[in-house]
Amino acid sequence: MALPTLLSARGLGVFARVSRARGRASRAARVVARVVAPVASSRGHRETSASSSASASTATAVASVATLASAATTLAIPDAANAAEVLPSIVASFNLATFTPQAFWLLMILAPESVVTRVVMGSWVPVLIATGIHVFVDGVGFTQPGALEEAAKFGAVFDPSIPPWSWADGSVTGPLVGFQSMLENPNFVTEEWAHVLAWDLFVGRWMWLDATARGVPLLGPSLLLTNFTGPPGLIQYFIVCVLSGKGLPPSDGGGGGGGAAAVASLPAQIPAADGEPDAGALISRLWRDDGGVGWNPEEIVAACADAVAWEDLSHSSDPIVGRAAVRKRLSARFAADAAAGVSLVVERRALGSVSGGFTWHRSRRGDGDSGGRGLRGTTFVEVDDEGRIVYVREIAEPILKPGGATAELLKAVAKPPATPPGDLALARTPATASDLVAYLWLEVQGSKDFRREALRFFDEDVVYEDLNFALPFAGADAVGTFLEEFDIPGLTFVPDRISDGKDDCCFTWEVDLGVEGASRVKGISFYACDASRAAEEGGVRCVLYKSFSLIARFQHLIALPFN
Repeated sequence: MALPTLLSARGLGVFARVSRARGRASRAARVVARVVAPVASSRGHRETSASSSASASTATAVASVATLASAATTLAIPDAANAAEVLPSIVASFNLATFTPQAFWLLMILAPESVVTRVVMGSWVPVLIATGIHVFVDGVGFTQPGALEEAAKFGAVFDPSIPPWSWADGSVTGPLVGFQSMLENPNFVTEEWAHVLAWDLFVGRWMWLDATARGVPLLGPSLLLTNFTGPPGLIQYFIVCVLSGKGLPPSDGGGGGGGAAAVASLPAQIPAADGEPDAGALISRLWRDDGGVGWNPEEIVAACADAVAWEDLSHSSDPIVGRAAVRKRLSARFAADAAAGVSLVVERRALGSVSGGFTWHRSRRGDGDSGGRGLRGTTFVEVDDEGRIVYVREIAEPILKPGGATAELLKAVAKPPATPPGDLALARTPATASDLVAYLWLEVQGSKDFRREALRFFDEDVVYEDLNFALPFAGADAVGTFLEEFDIPGLTFVPDRISDGKDDCCFTWEVDLGVEGASRVKGISFYACDASRAAEEGGVRCVLYKSFSLIARFQHLIALPFN
């Protein structure tokens, strides 16, 4: 029997019980509508025989079966005598509450990894639809005459006069009888039915998100059981998680909680480094092409120090501090990426001992080369003496590219210095990428020879990407023009952390506009260099430059709605 057919019988059975409770159907009809075991059927037959002849009882039962079959086909009320008393909007809501969620269940059960499922179930739309039906039923029900009297029956269900030690006493029947009396109202039945199915879908979606993120097997049977019976399906899913070696889902769900519960469930930290720390090796291990999302929040949190500070500048200018907070943030992002079928693809790494970084782009998983290059970004990672991550800054390119307006804005808000720039104190030739960054931005910057001296270290075929611009600047001449445009009096790039790589360097920085008390723009840059040419051409040469910043940070300085 098809899934919707089973549920229609289950749902229409609820309406059948409403009709029976009102006493407008025979006892035989009550038995048939429940669709129970033969034992219950025999009991109904004996009760009917006591009050009528066998032939009359048989005729009543046959008529009831025909009525129920017709209801299952036409989605009408099983007892025609009650149809006039049930609002059409309630009937429609009951049908919508029954059948609408089944489309979402089928997506999760039959195609859990498909793009359509990831897009649809990765959002809150399915749950909002189910809860919206429930809210509509509540609104209709509470506008009907006698609604308050019906709601007052909850007093019998949640009777405060019953002491806790009597809750398990089978002789206390008040709550059960009170709830049974509420089921005489079709509005209440529809409300409870929509209530149950909405929560079932909420739990099913949570199971699907967890299973697709952590690779939990046998998801389909658990979802099917949850759809039919609710909690037993969740218990089955927990059992599968444990027996498959995946373990129980995180207690904070990756999107809430925190506090003691979140701390208690944190993964064990990696052992402290025996010798010198190796940030490069850690980066290569944690961010890799694994055929999935490309990283795992549990592994990253295990590699973090207790007081780790994580700056996601695309999310907020304020850092996330502590392993529990970092785990919460990363788990939510990981679940969203897993549901959307998105991978993080590392392009190039700057591998150092104390710090390093990498450039990346997002891609659609499972589509091979056709997955394309989505949003681009850079991540900087620093470790402590024990080899654990103590600081991270990451940023993705802005969707809207301000382009040349960036320079104009900087010129408008920067405060020119009181004295003009002077000559370069001492020119030298760096031999490593990290030394090149330190030389250009800590020694050469601010001198009147900055542009000429900087261009000495850029390859003729250099590709300079400032991701506030739609297209990169290709070649030394184009880069020279760009540097001249951004050589703004009063504006200073202040390097904060510089990785200690030889061939490549990733570094964080802020922009000082020379205005006291002004907020600073934060960013990340990545130099990809060809150190092998240092001996031939005199020093390391930069072949790729990536710069990431958020122009939106200027909103603190001027009254423009950049966000």
